[in-house]
Amino acid sequence: MRIDPKLDAYRELGVAPNASAEVIRQAYLALVRRYHPDRAPAGRTAEYEERMKRINTAYEVLSNPDSRRLYDRLRTPQLSNGVAKRGTVAATPRAQPNDPYMQMRAGYQQRIYRVQASTRGLPPWAQALSGLVAGLGLVVGFILGLPFGIIGCIPGAMVGMVIGMVVGLWAVYLFALGLPTALFGGIGFAMGQELGLWLGALLGLGIGIVWARRLWQRAQVHYHAR
Repeated sequence: MRIDPKLDAYRELGVAPNASAEVIRQAYLALVRRYHPDRAPAGRTAEYEERMKRINTAYEVLSNPDSRRLYDRLRTPQLSNGVAKRGTVAATPRAQPNDPYMQMRAGYQQRIYRVQASTRGLPPWAQALSGLVAGLGLVVGFILGLPFGIIGCIPGAMVGMVIGMVVGLWAVYLFALGLPTALFGGIGFAMGQELGLWLGALLGLGIGIVWARRLWQRAQVHYHAR
């Protein structure tokens, strides 16, 4: 396969240079759905056909592991005074699989490539307008998000205050009333139980003595009657 060194296959598909085969495939399918000539607006069929040729060429290069390795070697920049020569593409450092910072930067790069690939086919005025609208969207989002975020805190604070009051009253009831009641009730129960045992023992002993005296008196009367 003849590889054009001027072709920026990764940029055409909107993926990072270290993207996996599955990411490249998904990006290709998304671009096919968007730039297929059958979906071209009136008067832009030729533009869409040219774009699909570049997309197909880029995917053909990157979908094959052998051609992708060859392409990565060919796209290595040939620096001259620290600047890449015309017609070459600066290589992006490969991310280490265990380096989260490199992976995060590659993810951001991938998003940037996708945005650039999406707006490349637009006229210059449309690209400038889309950038302006995106910037205004960020500003409006911040301006509106701040007061609405404060407004959203008000009902949350009210609900939290009511719940806190209920929990606080219950805690006061529990510790100020329930705990002493349980404490003194337990003490009273223990004291009552012990007092009851003593009273029961004395009462039982008294009744026993009375019955013993009565039995003794009856025995004496019966003995003298004989």
